[in-house]
Amino acid sequence: MRRNRQFRGPHALGRIVVVVLAVAATAVAYVAILPRILRRNRHLLRLGVAKRYNDLTRKTSGTRGSPFALLTHAGRRSGHTYQTSLGACAQGDGFLLPLAYGRQTDWYRNVMAAGSCQLAWKGHTYQLDRPEIVSGPEIIRAWPARQRITLRLSGIHDFLWLHEQAQ
Repeated sequence: MRRNRQFRGPHALGRIVVVVLAVAATAVAYVAILPRILRRNRHLLRLGVAKRYNDLTRKTSGTRGSPFALLTHAGRRSGHTYQTSLGACAQGDGFLLPLAYGRQTDWYRNVMAAGSCQLAWKGHTYQLDRPEIVSGPEIIRAWPARQRITLRLSGIHDFLWLHEQAQ
């Protein structure tokens, strides 16, 4: 039976040191580049977190005691019905929905393409249409104080304003 003699003999310690240094250098390079990778792919990370968050909150969203609304919208390409859990605030003749992950989210693009959607909020269901993007300090003041602080700390400045359909 033949034994592996690679790490035996007088130079074995030197070989082990070289291997350890190579592994350490690789780890340092990875740690150095990791922040850049995370910064460049931040939107993908946010969307992954949003999907898990949506799955957890969807069951109770839109009910009387829930702080979340349930947005029901049609897919712009597939036509399938989707439901998204998100914050909402009554404003004028409709509701404000924060664009927490920007304008690249599917729910936003679906609502803009269809021009209408349905929102379950505080135990009631509303048919909404005429979406428009709004921003500014007067819009943030429409939210309750606790949510206003969260919106500011999160850097959310843009909102989708949906108006209740005329009957």
